[in-house]
Amino acid sequence: MPVGAAPVKPAARRWLLPAAGPGAGAPPLLGRALAARGLPAAAVGPFLAGGPVAHDPFALRDMAAAVEVIGASVGRGERLAVYGDYDADGVTACALLVRTLRAAGAEVRPYIPSREAEGYGLNAEALAELAAAGVATVVTVDCGTTAVAVAAGRPAGLRLVITDHHLPAHGPGGEVALAPAEALVNPRRPDDDYPFKGLAGVGVAYKLASALEQAGVVPAGTAEAQLCLVALGTVADMMPLVDENRALVRAGLARWRRDPPPGLRALAGLAGCPAGPTSSDLAFAIAPRINAAGRMEDAGTALACCLADDAAAGERAATELQALNGRRRASLQSAMAVARAAVEALDDRTAAVALGDPTFAAGVVGLVAGRLVEAFGRPAFVHSETGDEWRGSARGVPGLNVVDLLEACAPTLRRFGGHAAAGGYSLDPDPAAAAAFRARLLEVVAAARPAGPPERTFTVDAVCTLGDCTLERADELAALEPVGTGNPPALLAALDCRVEGTTAFGAAGDHLRVDLQDATGRAQAVTFNRPHLRPHLPLGRRIDCLFGLEADEWRGRRRVRLLLRDVRPHRPAA
Repeated sequence: MPVGAAPVKPAARRWLLPAAGPGAGAPPLLGRALAARGLPAAAVGPFLAGGPVAHDPFALRDMAAAVEVIGASVGRGERLAVYGDYDADGVTACALLVRTLRAAGAEVRPYIPSREAEGYGLNAEALAELAAAGVATVVTVDCGTTAVAVAAGRPAGLRLVITDHHLPAHGPGGEVALAPAEALVNPRRPDDDYPFKGLAGVGVAYKLASALEQAGVVPAGTAEAQLCLVALGTVADMMPLVDENRALVRAGLARWRRDPPPGLRALAGLAGCPAGPTSSDLAFAIAPRINAAGRMEDAGTALACCLADDAAAGERAATELQALNGRRRASLQSAMAVARAAVEALDDRTAAVALGDPTFAAGVVGLVAGRLVEAFGRPAFVHSETGDEWRGSARGVPGLNVVDLLEACAPTLRRFGGHAAAGGYSLDPDPAAAAAFRARLLEVVAAARPAGPPERTFTVDAVCTLGDCTLERADELAALEPVGTGNPPALLAALDCRVEGTTAFGAAGDHLRVDLQDATGRAQAVTFNRPHLRPHLPLGRRIDCLFGLEADEWRGRRRVRLLLRDVRPHRPAA
């Protein structure tokens, strides 16, 4: 660190409290939250009803060609392969199309690349292996758009249908470069007129299943039977829960309560939501267990869980995922200790975090990057320094497009891709290559990021009292479901609360219960993975707090609890 420089500090936190005003034609607290989000009263009813939004799958460019190629292959009795990815979106999309094609009587081989050995996306060796095994048609899910060279060099006679949702790459002259294939279905390709661009990889796979059903290639009802997988993959990939995604996830959660596949039913039970998950359960309880397989070993166990057709097979796969998730948590905890120490040694003027370490498991670098962004308010690029290709993950901040940043660093990278908010990249296994990437990245981010120190902004939906925090109000706010990216849970603020006590809980004591009281009542708040907060919450301290409100059920008893998001010393009103 240069002489006189200050070490990196956590990002400043700013609360944006709503102006007081009437509700938006809904029950009191919910109405205030919807009004704060700018929803006009006339739109409240349709929003809460969550009416179906289903755009024509054939509005996707190349969908008709994809159906023709796949339908002909199924009709001729040829062997097909579904080529997926090792994250939850890729695994659920792969399982969805395998189930769909098997319903038509097709012989289908699923293929999920190894994170460690192959990395993300299509690879030439895998296509050669599939062709040698007699596969006539490969259908990709959640990958393939940017695999220009691999697709062009695939074995002669191997038909390729790409379904994806990632941004296309650009050629040396800035032109869009799409992988050559019999069909490339991706709402993000610039020549596609599909009205909703936010589908996950599993969402695009679902639209293909719907098109195959409309064309009579697969039996009626096949696509609808996959909605549990659609909900899980969409939420896990942090796609915006608006428009078609909101309708698909809502329908998927309803089907999960009625008739989930055996493996997903078993996994939900181990995750603590046997009666049917919420969208938050998908994001924070079930998706991490699906992702744990690809992070710690390979995604085969997760795929087996999604494909299991009987309870015994589902239980076996779910139990294995539970154990892998425990290993994933331990690996993340170890990596975070190293990463935080490295970041805290940086100059506070550093525009972005870019670091690697031989102890980082490749499967947790994305999680590390996300937590560093949350803590320090800077884009984070974290890679594992193992193997013959160092692989990393990137997480962005509002106002900076991760793919644009990586593209500006392309000469220092082997490959890269992703979304505006998150991406992946790989480096030559050489400290000099990592140093060149870091130097270029810091230069690019420093030029692109907004002026001023990094900060985290919390946009509050409503200010309330602890007396407002009742089961009735929690049930009222549940009408926002499904919640997630683009439609977050209601964020509430309670001002001038007195700390009545704190209690650590969890196997490692890394979670915290906080008892609070204000002039209107008492409530208990919980926060996870933040044991460092306890010394800042002594008995009697007056604080303001931000939280979500939910109804928690334990052993048949329902009670309300506050999910603590942030705290600050009480600030008297101006």
